[in-house]
Amino acid sequence: MNIRMNIPKLVVATAFAMIILTLLVMTTFYKAGVGECVLLVDPAAHSVSNPVKGPTFGFKAPWQYVEIIYTATDSIGMWGDGTDPTADFPAIDCFSRDQLEMKIDVMVRWQLDESKIKKLYENYPLKNWKDTIASIIREQIRLATKEWSAIQTIEYRDVVRQKIATAIESKIAGEKSLEGAVINFEFELRNIKYPTAYTEAIEAKLAAEQAKIQAEYEAERMITLANADAAKLLIAANATAQQKIIDAQGIQEAIKTLLGNSSLSEENYSKLLNTYITLKALEQIANKEGVYFFIGTDGTILLQPQK
Repeated sequence: MNIRMNIPKLVVATAFAMIILTLLVMTTFYKAGVGECVLLVDPAAHSVSNPVKGPTFGFKAPWQYVEIIYTATDSIGMWGDGTDPTADFPAIDCFSRDQLEMKIDVMVRWQLDESKIKKLYENYPLKNWKDTIASIIREQIRLATKEWSAIQTIEYRDVVRQKIATAIESKIAGEKSLEGAVINFEFELRNIKYPTAYTEAIEAKLAAEQAKIQAEYEAERMITLANADAAKLLIAANATAQQKIIDAQGIQEAIKTLLGNSSLSEENYSKLLNTYITLKALEQIANKEGVYFFIGTDGTILLQPQK
């Protein structure tokens, strides 16, 4: 009878023991995934353990607590007006050397040096070192853009990006509170947004320059074509003139051959040459215009159209 009465108490005690054991396991067991490090914080001893690289698991004292530090590639996105859920912070407001307001969108990536995680955590027990990194980014961008005019940030964008990246990386490396834990730094200049009126003015200027270039190209092309046509005409004219010279020389040579050793005077020779040339010219006109020529013994020339 007593055994039966003790069974419920035994069940309750067993259940209570299981609960205690479960709670004990839950409060002493820890694990970390890939790209994470574990720090065991002991309030009683006022100490922080050296980091344990994940993936791993283990047990701790019930009064200790675990801090999981993400050491793989992390990032800060800064764009929009602060309401964009994909951004960590809003775009950076800054000014150019000529006092034009700009909004700069950036993405920064880095990793944490596992060997320096402990000191970093001791400086930032709330693990809010991202705020310090974001502050450095804003400061260095505002300092850098003051050295460039607005138009230079467009013309020399790659140079501006490189100078900003170098300035931010150098400042982060020298920030004592970060303990040199930020490594493998990468900087991406996503966009530089200018006032609407300035953007429209730039677009209008570019359109005008493009139109000017096109007009210069068309003018140069027309000049080239005109020069080519002129050269073609000159070549044709020279060829015609040369042909006429050759024809005239041929006529002279032909008459000389026909006359042979004739004792014609220079005057009669010239008359004969002129007559021959006249006849050749009339022949060409007759062939071209479709007419007949009749030449009398006194030199009279009669013209009759062909039927």
